[in-house]
Amino acid sequence: MHPIGIGLSDVGRMREQNEDNLLVDDDLGLYVVSDGMGGHVGGEIASDIAVASVAREIGRKRSVLFDMAQGEVDRDLLESIATGAVRQASRAIFDAADGTEHEGMGCTLTLLLVVGQKAVMAHVGDTRLYLNRDHKVSQLSTDHTMANELAIAGVISHEAIQTHQYAHVLTRALGSRAEVNVDALVLDILPGDRFLICSDGLGDYIDSDSWLGRQIDAAEFDALPEELVSFANASGGQDNITVLVTRIEADAPELSIADELSSHVQHKFDALESVFLFEGLSMALLTRVLDCCEVNDYASGDVAIAEDSPISQLAVVVEGHFEVSDDDSVHGKLGPGDHVGATTLLSPRRARASLRARGEGRLLILQRDPFWQLVRQRPWLGVGLLERLGRQLSQDLDRSLEEREDDNEGGGGLTPGQRF
Repeated sequence: MHPIGIGLSDVGRMREQNEDNLLVDDDLGLYVVSDGMGGHVGGEIASDIAVASVAREIGRKRSVLFDMAQGEVDRDLLESIATGAVRQASRAIFDAADGTEHEGMGCTLTLLLVVGQKAVMAHVGDTRLYLNRDHKVSQLSTDHTMANELAIAGVISHEAIQTHQYAHVLTRALGSRAEVNVDALVLDILPGDRFLICSDGLGDYIDSDSWLGRQIDAAEFDALPEELVSFANASGGQDNITVLVTRIEADAPELSIADELSSHVQHKFDALESVFLFEGLSMALLTRVLDCCEVNDYASGDVAIAEDSPISQLAVVVEGHFEVSDDDSVHGKLGPGDHVGATTLLSPRRARASLRARGEGRLLILQRDPFWQLVRQRPWLGVGLLERLGRQLSQDLDRSLEEREDDNEGGGGLTPGQRF
């Protein structure tokens, strides 16, 4: 697959100079938007240094990226290349400002790097990355502002973010310190995907993902940046406005399998979202969970989980059917979306039954260690997942006790404590 990008930057209606910078490099598959910190000395210098530094650092990896595009993409290496370039940009800004009149200058930055059938986002600040897929828009980036952090923590509502006094107070930026924490997200891409990177000069006027989706679907691709810039100016133009859109097109060999690729990716999302732990999560969060998973294929008769073997994983059926049995007794079958082992993410144990493929099948596997790593990296997400897991454990216990009570003719076999 190959990307095609187009971008436009505008000073807006209220600012005297444009502190935004952007980069469109179709050959490298690199797309960047950077926004100088408004009101700070040297904001335009910081964003210029950031974009130039990122282009230089990723350009040095051109041969590595080319090799990956021709074969299997190493997700960890791809993420490392993108985040390393952003961290180097932050050091470059910090070093350039040290001891000068521009000390303290900084900027935000969001980049998209497309390699083969994968893309990686690296992001710091409140510039944004959106994905439009199958007429549905999802924001993949998280705004690093104090107001958004307060909303995530539950202190204020998400509706109050836009008008909050800390709506534009950044919690992360490039250049204010030598080192910066970079958000990264690696995802599968599909033919027809459209990405939008924008500065907050547009982002502040986006009412909802659904509204943005309608604008993207209605506009011609080449005209989209100009139309969105015009919209932001008509809405007030309070800040510099930068819009960069990228579309993904299939290469000739991929055209015949485009539907198969789309189906394979969608099946993974559908299977994961069918699990109570992840139901209703945003595409960005589902993608982060998928990053921690592996997909295993099984031939008919293969044992995916053996009875009495140690188990500390969630297994979700993506395709095919799997038989559940113990001591040669079959207890039923699992199909796409069904899962086993969710509670072992919290408390490992030995498997009480075997899981065997009936025909060709595919499982999505989330091991306990990657799950807990994700929980520790994003505590607010971890709290939500653990709350869901706790509710499920409670429901399972209630059902178990009800069944035991029925088996013991009114519960004679229950201890007083078990009745609660």
